[in-house]
Amino acid sequence: MSDKEGLGIILTGATTREAKCQLLENAEKGKIKEGILILVQSKEKGKNPILARISQIKPHNAFYTEGDPWSEARRKGMDIPEGIARQYEICNLELLIELPSGEITYPPRPGDTITRIDPKAHEEDIFGVTRDKQGYSWYGSLSGYEDAPVPLDIEKIPMHMAVFGTTGSGKSYDTGSLIEKFMEIKASEKYSVSFPMVIIDANGDYSDYANYFKNKDDDDDHFRPVGWVKRFVFPHVTRNNPNLSREEPIGIDLDILSTQELSETIIMYYKGGLEGSEMQLHGIKTLFDTMKLEGANSIHNLFADPDKYEELLETLEKLTKSKKIPFQSKPSIIRAFEKFMEIEEKYHLLSTKSKLTDPLFIDEITTEGGIAILDFSEDGATSVEIQTKQLVMTYIASLLFTKFTKFKIEGGSRFLIFLVEEAQNFIPSQSYPIGSSLAKNKLSLIATQGRKFGLSLCLITQRPSFVDKIVLSMCNTFFIHRISPGDVSYVDSITGGLPSSIANRVTRLGQGELILTGQMNKVPFPLLLHIPGDRIVPHTAGTTNVIKTLVNLRRKY
Repeated sequence: MSDKEGLGIILTGATTREAKCQLLENAEKGKIKEGILILVQSKEKGKNPILARISQIKPHNAFYTEGDPWSEARRKGMDIPEGIARQYEICNLELLIELPSGEITYPPRPGDTITRIDPKAHEEDIFGVTRDKQGYSWYGSLSGYEDAPVPLDIEKIPMHMAVFGTTGSGKSYDTGSLIEKFMEIKASEKYSVSFPMVIIDANGDYSDYANYFKNKDDDDDHFRPVGWVKRFVFPHVTRNNPNLSREEPIGIDLDILSTQELSETIIMYYKGGLEGSEMQLHGIKTLFDTMKLEGANSIHNLFADPDKYEELLETLEKLTKSKKIPFQSKPSIIRAFEKFMEIEEKYHLLSTKSKLTDPLFIDEITTEGGIAILDFSEDGATSVEIQTKQLVMTYIASLLFTKFTKFKIEGGSRFLIFLVEEAQNFIPSQSYPIGSSLAKNKLSLIATQGRKFGLSLCLITQRPSFVDKIVLSMCNTFFIHRISPGDVSYVDSITGGLPSSIANRVTRLGQGELILTGQMNKVPFPLLLHIPGDRIVPHTAGTTNVIKTLVNLRRKY
């Protein structure tokens, strides 16, 4: 069937939003699929075609209707001469835009024809840009087509993104493909650039990129614009696991936080929340402020240096005796400090020399097109509790917000994507049982103000309803894979609504299928995409070889 061959005829009752058509015989019986794009061609001369999407297909057969004369024959399993029955297929069409890109101001007329469309041949008509246009990355492929990628507007990245998808939906693989697009953005005919990124890798899904760059041949043409890719793991892992001893260690600098923020962090690390801790919070802040007034130039060292920690406790005793800190608050403050010191005793986060505490780290990653992958998986964060990961997240979010605010004040433009896997662990909604997190406050600041500074969030989660709705509502581009039924209404509300033809599919999308909607999408309607299996860096996380492993074990024992 050629692209210009007719597929069907428009029926009466069309509006500027939807229409029905009857398929021609050559298009029936599965030759076209729901979700594909088609053209509505007018019989009137000079009228532009309308781009539409097939939202539903309904086969009809007069010999298979409830209560018809053939009911008894069907009941007895007799053959029915369906070849002489009145039969046809009806398509519901969602009308999208008038080509070239424009609003539909007059509905199709009865008798207008529908034809196939080759998206590659009509890229400029549909999207308003061509492949050689700067500032766009062409991603995935339109559903129903083997090679029909869509352009992502790079200028809209600072307006924040979100990626949703249940386990097995292809979310991590497809996000990796998206990362690869951001690694190599066409800036001119001969020049490409890489978007700097800090990635919180909750499940080890993106460590493959660190390994790829570690082993990459200098002559490899892939990702040439990328300055560097570094994997960061917790310090105790580098000490205990020889295979990871050469990875970059994670370290934090408590001085990046204000005394109020650090006081809240310590209480939340101790109790998991701030409710009912007003006296302890006041006491810890008073203690820190007093230490500063008495000449302590680093609150960080009070916890990193055992001698300085003793001075901290002595000052607490002094302030308790002088009644500047209530006596009843002292025991709980000491217990909070002892719990907080675990980050050094267990994980060496305060004493480790790390690039993450280097004042020039953010300058380097933004100017060199670097990518920092913080491995929060069990491999890179062995036995690390969630509140410790939240603490590191608080530090990274604070560091980024502080530095990007400074860049803005100084009049310099910088850009960076802050990609956060398992976002519900750091920006939980009230319905998520993990409790609160100081990182939530910092990430909320980035969500509301980061776009002004060039700091972009990319939030990834299996359960969007467990992520704070206010923060998610700040995202302006959504990559929606298969989601749970319980998340459908939540996703519909934060995305501004999906058309019924798309919304009805969101719980049954196949692996590697997704819906793209929002600012990075160049057309004013959601697109149904699939991601071809052509990632440059293979996705090894979560892969299994059950049969081979069982066979080898059987042979061995």
